[in-house]
Amino acid sequence: MVVRGAVIHIISMLLASMLLTVPPVPAAGAPVVALPVLTGFVAGSGADFPAMRRSGARAVKLMADWSAIEPDRGTFHWQELDAAVSAAARAGLAVTLVLAYTPKWASLATGVELRDPAIWSRQPPKRPADWEHFVEAIAARYKGRVRDWQVWTVLSLPIWRGTAREYFALVTAAKAATKAADPGSRVILATPHGADLVSIRRALLEIPDAFDAISLNPRGLAPEALLRPLGTLRERVLPRSPKRLRIEWDPRASGERPSWSAQIVKVLAIAAAFNVERVDLAVDPAIASGALEMVSSTVGGQPFTGYLQQGRALAFVFGEGAPSAIAWSGAGETPLALEGEGLTAITPAGDTRAVTAEGGRSTVTVGTQPVLIKGLAASASSVARDAMAADASPVFAGTREFSRATEVSARLGKANVEEGLYNMLFRERRNGAVQAVQVGGSEAVRTDVGKDVVYVYFDVDDSFMYYVDGRYAVEVSIEVYGASAPEQLGFNLFYDSMTDLRFTRWQVVEAKDGWVTQSIRLLDAAFANTWGWDFAINAAGNRGEDLTVRSVIVRKITR
Repeated sequence: MVVRGAVIHIISMLLASMLLTVPPVPAAGAPVVALPVLTGFVAGSGADFPAMRRSGARAVKLMADWSAIEPDRGTFHWQELDAAVSAAARAGLAVTLVLAYTPKWASLATGVELRDPAIWSRQPPKRPADWEHFVEAIAARYKGRVRDWQVWTVLSLPIWRGTAREYFALVTAAKAATKAADPGSRVILATPHGADLVSIRRALLEIPDAFDAISLNPRGLAPEALLRPLGTLRERVLPRSPKRLRIEWDPRASGERPSWSAQIVKVLAIAAAFNVERVDLAVDPAIASGALEMVSSTVGGQPFTGYLQQGRALAFVFGEGAPSAIAWSGAGETPLALEGEGLTAITPAGDTRAVTAEGGRSTVTVGTQPVLIKGLAASASSVARDAMAADASPVFAGTREFSRATEVSARLGKANVEEGLYNMLFRERRNGAVQAVQVGGSEAVRTDVGKDVVYVYFDVDDSFMYYVDGRYAVEVSIEVYGASAPEQLGFNLFYDSMTDLRFTRWQVVEAKDGWVTQSIRLLDAAFANTWGWDFAINAAGNRGEDLTVRSVIVRKITR
C-alpha cells in the first residue's frame, strides 16, 4: 500500500532526477516537445542527433566498443567516439556510454573461437587489469562530458558469453575507475532480455555498491508485460533501495511496424507510472517522433498522478488542474468512464475516438490500442491518486482471478482446457510445438525428439503466483503415459528459480500401459516470467520413445 504522502514523495524524486539530468535547451525556434518521462535514443556514431532532440529526447546511449577503440594493447582510437560524443552534446543530449565488446588480444577465446568476432568480442576479458585500464582511460577522456556508464549492452546469449560472476567483476571495476575520474559518475547495470528480476536480485545481494541504476531490456515483451515486474521491483525487490530503473525499448522486437507508435506511447505511460528514470528507444527518431509528439501534445511534461481501472481498462492520469490520460484495454474493447465533459480522444495513428458526455462524466471506448485523452476534470486527478494510494501497482485484470485458488491446471490436447495454467500460447515455439494425440481414449500431447520438439512450456497465471521468493513451496504434478519398457522414458522440469533457470533431477517414467502421475516439489521457484514462461517439461533426454503428457497441476504448499 502507498499513502498519499509517499505518492507525492515519488513524484518529487522523479522531478528532481529529471532536473539533474536535463541537457542544454535547444536553440531558439526549435519546437518544444515535453514528455512525462526522460526519453533518449540508442544510437550509433552517424546518428541524426538534432533530430533526436527535436523529437523530445534529452539523452542518447552510445556504444563504446572496446574492441574497436583498443584493437591492440595500449593503442587507442578515439576519433569516431569523440565525434559522436561531441555531436550529441551540441544537439543538447546527455550521453550514456555503453562499455562493451572485448578486443581479440584481451579475450578468453582460444583456438577456432579466435576466428569469429561474434565469439571472442562477446567474452569477458582474460585479465581484469586490461578492462580496468580501458575504463580508466575512457573515464579520464570524457570526464565532465559523460556522467553515466553502462557495463555491456544486455546479458543474454550471444551478446554476453560470460558468467554472472565475471560480469559482476566488470561492473565493480567500472565503478572504481569511473568514480576515481569523476565522483559524480554513475554506473548502469545491464540485465538479460526480458524482465529478469532474479538477475537484479542477485546483483543487489552480491555487488550492491557497484552500480547506481538498472537497465531493463524487455526485448520481445508486450508493454503490458512490464506492469507486474515493475510493480514487484518497486514493492519487493527495491523497496528501500536508491537504485533507479531505466528501460531500453525496441518496438521492432515485439510487433509489426503499425504497432510501434502504440508501443512507444504505452511504454512512456507505464514508465512514468512506475517512476522509471529514463526510457531509451532503440529505433530511428523519424519512426518514434510521431508517437512522441502525440504524447507531448496530450500529456506534455505533466507528472504522473495516478491511475483508474475499470474492468479490463486502465487509464494513466497525468497532471492536476487540467489532467490528461493515456488509456487502453488489456483485451477487447470496453467503455471507460472519466470525470469531465468536452473530452477529446485520439489514437497514436491520429484517429479520433467518439466521446459521449452526460452529467459531468464522459465515456470513451478503448481497445488494445492506446487512446490519448485531454480535457479531464480536475477531480479525475484526485480519483486516480486515491486509486494508487489503495493499490500502488496497476495491473490489467485477467479474464479470471486465481489469487484465492489452491491450484491451477491444464488438460492438454488439440484445444487445451486451461484453468490458470497456460500452454497453448507456446505451441508456436519451434522446440515447444508438441502434437495433439489420442492415447487410451484421451487427448494428450506428445514431444518429438527427432524434430527437436522437446519442451512442453507453461506459464502460471500471475494472479496465482509471481516471483515466489520462498513464500511457499511449489508442487507440480505431471500426468504422463507409461513407458513401453523399463528405464526407457523420463523427463525433468526446466524452471525459473530464484537463482537462475534450473533443471530438476531426472524422473524415470514407470513402464505401464496406462497413465502415471509424478509430482516434483520446487523449494526455490521464482515463476516471474523471466523468459515469458515459468517452467517447461523437458523430454530432451529420450531417444527410444517420446513423452506423452495429458495434464499438469501446480499447487502452493505451505512451508
